This record gives sequence, C-alpha cells and structure tokens, in this order.
Amino acid sequence: MWSIYRRYRLLIVGQRDDEIASAFAGAVVDVLARFLPTSRAQLARAADTRRVGVLIGTDQQDVAIMAAESAEALFLAKPPFDDIRNVPLRLIVSFGSHVLVCRPDFMARHAYLLAQTLAEHKDALPTPAGAPEGVVPAHRGSHAFFAGEEMPND
Repeated sequence: MWSIYRRYRLLIVGQRDDEIASAFAGAVVDVLARFLPTSRAQLARAADTRRVGVLIGTDQQDVAIMAAESAEALFLAKPPFDDIRNVPLRLIVSFGSHVLVCRPDFMARHAYLLAQTLAEHKDALPTPAGAPEGVVPAHRGSHAFFAGEEMPND
C-alpha cells in the first residue's frame, strides 16, 4: 500500500526532535507544493535522525532532510548508524547545516527538478538551497542541474 502511495506523492521526511530539520522539511514541502505542484509533496515526520536513516537506508522512504553530519554518519556507517552498512546515500541540495538526501535509485529527472525548484525559490526557504557539498556524493540529477547540464531523461 505504501509503495503505491509513494508512487503518486513525494514524501519529505523530517524529524520531530530537530526543530531546524523540521522547519526545513516544512519549508521544502511548501515550496514544492507552490512551485512544483505535480510533486504532490507532503511532510512525513520520523522520531529522530536514527529513524530517518533507517527509513532511507531500508528503502521505506525516498527523500528526507537530515543534519549534514548525520547524513555523513549514515553514508560512512558511523554512530548512530554503525549497524546500517552500505547505504548508498546521495544529496540533492545543501542548506548548510542540513541536507536533502535520497538514494541513487531516485529518478535523476526528479532530483534535477527538486534541485532546480528549491534553488530558484531560495527566498522561500530558511536558508537558500545550494549545490551539495561534503563527503556524501551529489545525486546525478542534482549534479546535472548545478553543473548547468540538461535534465536527465530517465
């Protein structure tokens, strides 16, 4: 049932115990709802960063907001994610202290559109969306947008 629901709606996972991540998640959903309505973006909340990592790492959710250091810990299997190995995490955009993450199997076209929409409407976000940076690699769709390349057609 959830896989069908996720096919028609983009769930952005935030976390209840991080006010900044929660604010970013809400703002991202708002921007996408206004400027990319076909995404049908909705907010989903996880209890904490560990739960966000588990949801992304086990393919239960597609896109989430995480603290940049938590995303790096998940990618490198460091605490509190040391028991979750080989999560092929990718970044869509960076908000400085926080990042929008997904897995590499997230459609490149969709990552491109998310990066484009969030970058173009940066004034509607608590911190402007920028190109991914850090240890976790950029998603290929996001990379294409920030490199000025054409939108992937997958």
